[in-house]
Amino acid sequence: MPRISPIAVLLCLAPPLSAQMHKVAPPEKVTRAVAVYEWTGDLAKPTAARLVPVSLFINGHMEDAGVYLAQPMPFALQTGDIYSIEQAGLAQGTFDLDYSRNIITRHSLGDDDPLGAWYGYGVYAPLPPPSAAKPLKASAHISPIDGGSADDSDPNPHFKGRQPGQPSVDDSKPAAATPATTTPSAPDDPDRPHLNRRADTTTPAASTGTVPEDDPDRPTLRHRDPAPEGKQKKQKPSDSGVIPMATSLNDDPNRPTMRRGKATVNAPAAELTTLPPDLHQVVAVSDAVDRDPHIFARVWSTPTEHTETLKQLQTLAQTRIAEYIKTWQLTPVAATPTGPTFAQTPTPKRTTHSKPAAPPPPSPPALATEQLNAYTLSYGGLPTFVYSAQSPITIGGPVYITLVAQRLPSGELQISLSSITDAAHLDRTPWLRFIDTVDPDASHRADLLFELRAQTSRQFALYRLVTAHAEQQFVTGIIE
Repeated sequence: MPRISPIAVLLCLAPPLSAQMHKVAPPEKVTRAVAVYEWTGDLAKPTAARLVPVSLFINGHMEDAGVYLAQPMPFALQTGDIYSIEQAGLAQGTFDLDYSRNIITRHSLGDDDPLGAWYGYGVYAPLPPPSAAKPLKASAHISPIDGGSADDSDPNPHFKGRQPGQPSVDDSKPAAATPATTTPSAPDDPDRPHLNRRADTTTPAASTGTVPEDDPDRPTLRHRDPAPEGKQKKQKPSDSGVIPMATSLNDDPNRPTMRRGKATVNAPAAELTTLPPDLHQVVAVSDAVDRDPHIFARVWSTPTEHTETLKQLQTLAQTRIAEYIKTWQLTPVAATPTGPTFAQTPTPKRTTHSKPAAPPPPSPPALATEQLNAYTLSYGGLPTFVYSAQSPITIGGPVYITLVAQRLPSGELQISLSSITDAAHLDRTPWLRFIDTVDPDASHRADLLFELRAQTSRQFALYRLVTAHAEQQFVTGIIE
């Protein structure tokens, strides 16, 4: 008897290959643009505004939205594009892009083919308020509920229905006439509504069933006045969809009219080309597909969590600012004490020789323009906090500091990103100005969007927290 190989036995017992095959869906092609909407004044009615393109996720990788296919205009600034104005993933309004403009800067003025900086201009419209739910109304026909009887086997109440053996009633056929029964009339209720009949008249119209022409209560329909024969009216040129007619009906000032074209809710704001001090910034996202919103803002778990986290980050910031001021030999502005002050009693002079008293420790640097935001950047991710502040100094402008920290399961704060500079050294280290969180590639994971502002130029960068330290994923070109 020939010997059978164990491999052959396993191949025979294995299921057919066709049963293990499954359909593999092709990877989703994401085309998503991220921009920064900048304005001055009120967001609902800005005095000047613009859209600055930042990143474009297309074909599986990031592109600079300000220069990608910039002939004749960038791909992300095509006329008609709609951007969603968002805060931590929550939509606040829409920006309808009307046109874009290439602003030639000093950085590109000396080039043979200057590229400049592309800005988009259009109309911002806030989201409409949510529609109110329709109030519930009581039903006009309430089904009676039978509580059951003593001989009923089912003790639970049920709706009344046809008893077994009872013939069904056809609703399509008229019911047979039943002899009228005389019931005593109820006493006259003064609040009971009743109908009044019009007094009968003895005119022939009443006997024939027609309404007399001179009846003031007779309803009439208003007709358009007939035009005189042999005379045609000339229509006035107008862009309205409904042409009004010079009649008694159409002369009504409250009569609504329909107009063609696209109705604009808000007028476009003036073009913003400079960098004013009262500049406001918010994230704008444009996607080729309508996606469900993903909110990255984190709600504070306890009422005291915000206060405790702020104190911890303030201590870390003051320590780093003190070291920075000492390194660059700057003169800080002392912090104003906030606690109660007590009168000090004079110390009596000692006759014995004693060592000179040690100088008091320097007061911590003052903090101003503080901002603290909490986020959850991914599903099940660690709580992430972004803290920024300014510390005034006597010469050279303030010191800017930005800290990104995460709360570990042990309760400690882990610094993932730290940036510190001052107004006199922005060309060496730019000011890391936090804008907001954004999902640039529709991966349900948010990145931190910063503006890197120098003395006369700026850039935009995306940072991602995958490990303990934030890594720069993308940075735009220089914008002057």
